[in-house]
Amino acid sequence: VLAGPGAGKTRVIVHRCAYLLRVVRVDPRAILLLCYNRSAALELRRRLVALVGDDARGVVIQTYHGFAMRLTGSSFAERAQRSGANGDQTDFSGLIPAALDLLEGRVELPGLSPDALRDRLLAGYRHILVDEYQDIDEEQYRLVAAVAGRTLAEDEGRLTLLAVGDDDQNIYAFRGASVAFIRRFRADYAAEVHYLVENYRSTG
Repeated sequence: VLAGPGAGKTRVIVHRCAYLLRVVRVDPRAILLLCYNRSAALELRRRLVALVGDDARGVVIQTYHGFAMRLTGSSFAERAQRSGANGDQTDFSGLIPAALDLLEGRVELPGLSPDALRDRLLAGYRHILVDEYQDIDEEQYRLVAAVAGRTLAEDEGRLTLLAVGDDDQNIYAFRGASVAFIRRFRADYAAEVHYLVENYRSTG
């Protein structure tokens, strides 16, 4: 879904999630919402709870790094401790690549094939909803692709993916984010594209 500022991108994500929960009757634990920072995750959670109440329990709403921590079994406390007690900012470098190594089969665990490991890590997820897709960087792009199963040869194992974003702006270019990824989305996922054309934030 491509849309400019104020056109209802986040609203689409929340209402799509509500539709999956209330109409399709998808298990909340089968839905993953990804967004770019903790404040966006809290806003998504707040809106979803306001819309569907207790039906929102179990829906996983995470930042990219938060979800990578879930996949790798690490925690904020562990990362903060590793960064030192001198007030330094928590170091998240290497976190998404470590999650990618697990998802893409570069880590060997006894008794688990790469496919079995991926299935265990993503057990139950069926739908991914991504907010502000124009703000992702190369690592986040690869993480979404790995979770969605874009490179899998068989349709089985692939997840349904909906992304919203503005292909005409990008506020995180300084950290490697690029609108090139959202512009490639249609080709990457054989996606159907929808446009939101009205700006509700700036009407008369």
